[in-house]
Amino acid sequence: MPLIITILVTLIVIIYVRSNKRAKQQWLTTLDLPGRWVMQTAEGYLQLQGGLSEGTFTMQAESDDEPQVRTGNWHFSGNLLVLSTQTGQRSFKVNFFRAGVLSLEDPDGTAMLYHKAATNVVPIGTS
Repeated sequence: MPLIITILVTLIVIIYVRSNKRAKQQWLTTLDLPGRWVMQTAEGYLQLQGGLSEGTFTMQAESDDEPQVRTGNWHFSGNLLVLSTQTGQRSFKVNFFRAGVLSLEDPDGTAMLYHKAATNVVPIGTS
């Protein structure tokens, strides 16, 4: 009897882990983070390259008529987008509104709305 209970609990855990993994992958596909995200209220953009949950980024924002460019690595964990540069790391809470529209919220509560730039480039295959 204890063997049957152990096997049953193991199966339940495996099913739970698989369903969570599928749900996370579906959420990442819905977010569709890689691409160019344009700031709504300021001159600037956030370019995310790589996979659905991590890669490299370039962020450009106008400040005092001078563009500031930051580059580094990004990863998505839970509901946080983490941008890491050589000088440090910043985490933003991701608020998803609809496909192509999201906001990034600083820990202090300041949020910036982003729209995904449309592109007509369709990848045909990898080499």
